[in-house]
Amino acid sequence: MRVSTQVRLVHWSVAAATVLLAADAALSAAALVHLGRQHLRMISVAQLDQVHSDLVSSLVVTAVSVVVLAAIAVLMRRPSNKVRVAVWVAAPLIALTTLCFLVGGPEWAVAPTGEEPAPLRAEYELAVPFWYTWPHGVAGLAAVALLIFVAVFLLRADLREYYMDGGYDASRRYKSWVERTGGP
Repeated sequence: MRVSTQVRLVHWSVAAATVLLAADAALSAAALVHLGRQHLRMISVAQLDQVHSDLVSSLVVTAVSVVVLAAIAVLMRRPSNKVRVAVWVAAPLIALTTLCFLVGGPEWAVAPTGEEPAPLRAEYELAVPFWYTWPHGVAGLAAVALLIFVAVFLLRADLREYYMDGGYDASRRYKSWVERTGGP
């Protein structure tokens, strides 16, 4: 695969992860607005506070992740080792935080045990609506997969050469540290 194709693949993968996380942030904001409009009487205040704080945390983290990934996507087209290192640091960190918010999301604060009366279960479904849960999970998992792909794909030798600060030259071969220093 040509280096230019690989660079485009990595760039569009970061852009797609950014779009997915932006959609996730929009879903969290819509779920917050939806929660604020509900008049729930049977759910405890502690549960409502937990749902609210989980949604706010998810919104803040995804919004910050979108800003970081958008900056990386813009800077990624230029050959710079600093951008490559930024991807190696940011992509796994954003993937890990996204997974944490998927595992410990607001739906667990109001998860029914099966022993609740039907009206309480209906309020649980109003607190965290179905239109939030599934798209949030799918968008989050797809973004995580793309970010892990990007972090691993950037380990390729030809991409390492492209992102070196000296730029990429197809005619030269990358020399390892041992080859450059003459051995140990």
